Amino acid sequence: MTAIPQEYERISDHRRMLDDAVAAEYIYPAGRFKGRGIVICGGGLKYFPCTWVCLNILRQVGCQLPVEVWYLGEKEMSRQMLELLSAQGAQCIDAEQVRERNPARILNGWELKPYALIHSRFEEVLLLDADNVPITDPEYLFDEPKYQQTGAVFWPDFGQLAPEEPIWEICRVNYREEPEFESGQIILNKGRCWKALQVTMHMNEYSDFYFSYILGDKETFHMAWRRLGQEYAMPAREIEHITGTMCQHDFDGDRIFQHRNMDKWKIGGTNQRIAGFALEEDCFSYLEELAKLWTDLPFGVRRWRSEGKSTAERGAALELCQTMYCYCRVGYDERPMAFHPDGSIGEGAASCEVYWNLRESNGHLLLGIYSNHFLTCELQRNGHATWIGRWEHFEKMPIELCPIAQTAVGS
Repeated sequence: MTAIPQEYERISDHRRMLDDAVAAEYIYPAGRFKGRGIVICGGGLKYFPCTWVCLNILRQVGCQLPVEVWYLGEKEMSRQMLELLSAQGAQCIDAEQVRERNPARILNGWELKPYALIHSRFEEVLLLDADNVPITDPEYLFDEPKYQQTGAVFWPDFGQLAPEEPIWEICRVNYREEPEFESGQIILNKGRCWKALQVTMHMNEYSDFYFSYILGDKETFHMAWRRLGQEYAMPAREIEHITGTMCQHDFDGDRIFQHRNMDKWKIGGTNQRIAGFALEEDCFSYLEELAKLWTDLPFGVRRWRSEGKSTAERGAALELCQTMYCYCRVGYDERPMAFHPDGSIGEGAASCEVYWNLRESNGHLLLGIYSNHFLTCELQRNGHATWIGRWEHFEKMPIELCPIAQTAVGS
């Protein structure tokens, strides 16, 4: 059988399953959900710094709504990460535990968003992507007349689904010339949108099919709402694009959300400064605070802390942080590199060079350089100030770390 008939059969199967999902009755569990709140899906090393910034900015701008942070199991949240968020007033929800009571066929990052909306304790929910920065208290959106009228607010994405896109036919939705949804922020009354949420979740549980035709979760909301004829409101102003960021607006056309979707906040890496990004200095301050507080990195990653270290280790660390180095991947490339006292790498940081640590073994000083997930290389001191070794992964190329100048870094 050729590939095309197989795909036709696959489409036909999923169209029938979607018909069944649309025809099903979904009884809203009255009394189970209460009040208004914010849901952020923000686990893992990639999104935890974003969650931290988002949560702190929410409180800074005066938002007192309760916040749930959803994550996928112990692999995404260490005990200290949970404690840090709890200290900021967030309730952390392990979706893997919820899944034991409320099964989901597939539950990854995109699929987690509608799942968290459905199972959060709130009746009225503002869903925020972790890498979103509200610049004013968003609670007033719940009182907007257009939200009160429809029970749902979505925001526009850049593009539109073309009329020839198969997803229209797959979902039995007539083509409409209208924006795609951008799901970096969604506001819903679950009681009024319960069936539409369930149909959205059905499509996400079969993301291995639907995501072949659409990009992630966002158009599953769009298709579900249109398939059911469910009302929603959408602010008229289009996205204002600044570098790496989608700025969204309220119904009066005022900026309210800055979705930093293309340049997520990082600890130990380079965070780009963006012209026109409101509250940027505050965001950087919260990242600096997190860099000092967040020490128990998972996956065997080590980060320098002076407590309990030997005199030789502390002396070598002081020298390391006061010197600018040339980080040479022999036969590949080289770049300047600076080491910060908090165990992060400043200038020269990249995906494989994020943190550093020093240890003494059998009379030798060893400098470990780490990514967010593993030991990239461990270098041995060679002479007074030069370090040599090789990568532990990938090309396993030789590494030389040589001083450029004995000048204090970051002073």
